[in-house]
Amino acid sequence: MKLILIFLFTIIMTPMLAFGSLSNENNAHIMLSNLGSAATDFVQLTGINPTKRIEIISVHLINAGAIAASDTDFVQLSVEKGPIGGTTVVAELDSRAAHENGIADDTPEPLNLVAAEVIVAKNLLISVNYNETDAGTNVALTNAMVVINYIVR
Repeated sequence: MKLILIFLFTIIMTPMLAFGSLSNENNAHIMLSNLGSAATDFVQLTGINPTKRIEIISVHLINAGAIAASDTDFVQLSVEKGPIGGTTVVAELDSRAAHENGIADDTPEPLNLVAAEVIVAKNLLISVNYNETDAGTNVALTNAMVVINYIVR
């Protein structure tokens, strides 16, 4: 009798358990944005429009070329939310010596998250903005990519 009850319980509960696991909204998701090889000051490289409300967990830059730490030749990258021209910084990276101290090649470099701004409303533009300053040594991104880890809220 116990065997029959266990069997019936398994048959009845398995579809319910399987149905509950079909939703991946609570699992981490990844957005990839190819930035290419930017070498222009103050430019918006890409825009992403999430179809659901999300919470950004982390943002990383992967750049094929190293950028040395320098206070005169550096790059700045920001991930922002909001309409173009009126955006709010969600994460940022600065290669100057006093900040991230350069960028290693082919290594995920974490951007600094602004904790109060990690929630992004549905259909609110997420943009990646790039700036560079070079007083002598040319600095630029090389086949760069931004990886945004997020969960649906």
